[in-house]
Amino acid sequence: MIRVGAKRAIQFDKSLRYKRQQDYNIFDYEITEFEFASGKKKVYNNINFSIFVDDYCNADCKFCVAQLRYEHKNQIYDKKHIKDADAYMVRLEEILKCIRPIDPSVSITGGEPTMSPILSDILKLVDKYGFRKRTITTNGSGLLNVQDNDTVLNNLIKHNWNHLNISRVHYEDSINKEIMRYNSEKEYCTIEMLKEILSATNNTNLHHRLSCLLLKNGICDVNGIKNYLDFHQSIGADNFIFRELMDYDKKAVNIEKIKYCDENKVRLNDIWEQMDRYPEFKPYLNILGYYYYVEIYKYNNLVVASESADLSQQYIEKEKHKDVVYEMIFHNNGNLCGSWVDNEEILDEYKKG
Repeated sequence: MIRVGAKRAIQFDKSLRYKRQQDYNIFDYEITEFEFASGKKKVYNNINFSIFVDDYCNADCKFCVAQLRYEHKNQIYDKKHIKDADAYMVRLEEILKCIRPIDPSVSITGGEPTMSPILSDILKLVDKYGFRKRTITTNGSGLLNVQDNDTVLNNLIKHNWNHLNISRVHYEDSINKEIMRYNSEKEYCTIEMLKEILSATNNTNLHHRLSCLLLKNGICDVNGIKNYLDFHQSIGADNFIFRELMDYDKKAVNIEKIKYCDENKVRLNDIWEQMDRYPEFKPYLNILGYYYYVEIYKYNNLVVASESADLSQQYIEKEKHKDVVYEMIFHNNGNLCGSWVDNEEILDEYKKG
């Protein structure tokens, strides 16, 4: 049994698989009032704070969630930025000081964050304020690059980051490259690099997790999942998450990515029904969030999570409780928002000078 908040205990309850958001109630969780620059709000106690480092990515994944997430309200994925690195860091520190009493978990995202020249400064700054849980999501290609006289990976370790999520859609390099469409062979995380990364995180407080998107032209069934797990376990991985392509608002404008997602979506409900027939997958825990649902299994001493999510559900839930902040995002334009869109739900607006 895992307890969430003061009253609510979560166990594996298969009925949640079918009920999903109809059973979700934000007030089953602990809520705290907090005064933002924009006014007083209710904040979900286990809230996450995401930092956009940059929009640049050295890949152009056919399924890019970042583009669907931003464009689903018919907006162009061309956001404003604080151009000066020093000004960006000053503003980020202002926000970190502001939200520190909430004690959120912290995530770094992009784009590809390991390609940013200021990443090590951000790692140190977050560590300075002692946030409780720290995660970075990356395709892995820049983790062995040198920054601030050490590799990005070692900087994560020495600045006390907890979780390293590495995106990889297939165990075969040729398929992984074809789907994720890297800009340069030099900016690709090879199997040999991945082995080195996994080895370096062993016996440290930086826990790795490989993240695989389920796709009809990639990993699409339980046998494929087993092959993915077995291969990566053989090179040192022990923690995994398999994700269903997100559902999205049909107002999205990126036609290529919409078409790819529609044609390649694999339903996790179907995968979970298959898993029920594989005794080697042992149900451990399931979690219902406001726009996502997660089932976690144990498989050959591995932790295997699986997640489905619906972007349009974010807006449905937030519309019901406009005074509740579900997540906080620091955008490249300096705004602190309760939305992944940089001019929506502004909690603290950046006013230069």
